[in-house]
Parts: sequence; C-alpha cells; structure tokens
Amino acid sequence: MSLVAVSYEKDRAAARVEPRRARKIWGHPIKRTLNPLLRSYCRYAPWNFGKNFLWHHVIEPFFAWTSQPFVARTVFGAPIEGNTRDLIQKYIYYFGAWEPNLTQWVQGRLKPGDTFIDVGANIGYFTLLASKFVGPSGRVVSIEASPTIFERLERNVARAGARNVRAINRAVFDKRGTVDIYQASDDNIGRTTILATPEYEVECQVEAEPLCELLRAEEAQNARIVKIDIEGATWFAIADLQKLLPSMRPDLEIVAEIDPEPLARFGKQPEDVLRMFESAGFHAYRLENITMPYGYLPGYTLKRPLRNHEPIETCTDFVFSRQDAESL
Repeated sequence: MSLVAVSYEKDRAAARVEPRRARKIWGHPIKRTLNPLLRSYCRYAPWNFGKNFLWHHVIEPFFAWTSQPFVARTVFGAPIEGNTRDLIQKYIYYFGAWEPNLTQWVQGRLKPGDTFIDVGANIGYFTLLASKFVGPSGRVVSIEASPTIFERLERNVARAGARNVRAINRAVFDKRGTVDIYQASDDNIGRTTILATPEYEVECQVEAEPLCELLRAEEAQNARIVKIDIEGATWFAIADLQKLLPSMRPDLEIVAEIDPEPLARFGKQPEDVLRMFESAGFHAYRLENITMPYGYLPGYTLKRPLRNHEPIETCTDFVFSRQDAESL
C-alpha cells in the first residue's frame, strides 16, 4: 500500500472517533438540510473564517464518510453525479475538485482543438475538465475498464452534454484478450484494477486491447495530453504508448502514476520508465497528488510539476514533457 493510501486510511479511522454520536446525527431528519448547508459554507463562503475547524471537527467526523447520493458542479462548471461514500466523489461534492494541482496544470495546458486521452477515467472528472477546455473542435478519449464505473462515466458525460467525448469500456493491456476486473471497495473505487488483488472481488471479465489499437490515428496524432491512471497496470499503457510517440505531437505531455510495487511484478523498476521516456526526449517532473483535505482548504498553495532529481521510492505522479526546465 502506498504512503498516500496509508494516510488515507489513518485519516478515515481518525474521523470515526465518535461513531455513536455520528450515527445519531445521521439518523436525525435534519441531516438532509444540515449537511448541504455545511458543505455550502466550506465551498462557497467568500471568507475563510472557520472553514478548517468546520471540516476537521464537524464535517469530517460526522458527515463525510457516509453514503449520500448527489449531483454537484465542479469548479469548472460540469455537473457530476456521485456518492460521498467514495473518496474522489466525496471531494467533488464538498470542494468541486479532485487533485487540484493536476486540475490547474491540465486546464492551463489544453487549448481549443486539442485532444486529451484519459486512460483510467473513473467517473469522468478529468474527462469533463478536458472536454470544456478543448472545446467543440477538440476531442477527448475516455477509457475505463470497470463496467460499473463506466456506467457512471457515461451518465456524467451525458449529463454534461459533452459531445466531444468518445468513451471506451476496455482495459488497456499489452495484447488483445480478456482480463479480470478486481473491484475495490465502494469507499475508494479508484483502486479498482486488472492486477490480481486477493482482498478484492472479481467484478467480471472485460475485453482488453493495447492502447495503440484503441486510439484512432487522428486521436493519437493530435493528443496534447495523455493521462494514465490505471492502478498498477500503468506499464502496459506506457510500453504501448512508446510505439506511438514518433507520430505524435512534439508538445505532447504524459501524466502517469509510477508505483514501484506493481512495476516489480513485471520485472520492472521506476528507472525503466524514466529511461524509456528519456530515450524519446522527455524530461520527468514530479507533481504533488493531493488526496488529503489540507489541499482543498484555505491555506494550501497550488504547486506546479517540478523537475525530478530524486529516486522513486513510493507511488508518485509524474508529468513527462519535452520542455526542459525546472518546473512546468
């Protein structure tokens, strides 16, 4: 388990210090009005007074980890359907955002007419972000392996009226065939994976294809950003992407999670990934992935991707770019 996941579990456990009191609050009819009011204050109040206290002492312990269906608008204006039981969806409900550093960077990079490839799209947050910024003349290819998650993705794309999105229910793999989908728990569905995980149930089998076969020629050639977040199976997408690089745009940038543990399953190390991109003229930049509340509350300063000068020892988000600088 990555350090992010460990921190997430510790934070979740700490939020349940008064379970009886929390159950009473949620069992009371006022929950239907109280929670939206608390959420509205945290997200929309023009002042910051009390927001950190309110989150850590009221919302987090008594409201945030319960199951509540919602439709909420993101910070970029797209409506998303979800349930606060899930980590990502909870943050979208309360803050309108997920991974704020990556959100800021992506929207600053994309221009009308660009193509965005979203490998591991989940329920569609980054798909819809890209859809807005590439505009009607641009394209988004949204790939999600889990049929259950894919249904939610399709609903969110339809709800947003995102006609420039092509959604694909496939697993990215190194060859054609079928793979098992190991379904993560409903409090963090983003950890669903095609890697055998004993503590997860098998959701089903899905068709799998190499990335170069899933993408149309014009989509690959015009791609401005490729985002890869497929929970440990990143190597399959990266290795296949290498075949496409010579025909892709010179300003192409790739966002990928590099995790030493799953790479080791395939006899690979993080350095193998870095060398592969370096041979194609790319430089590696670390991007801080914020999955804890402090990055969404007043006082946090958004960070840009910084040139990598350290060994990769834990799961880390990277941007690979041909731009040669200390930050992007």
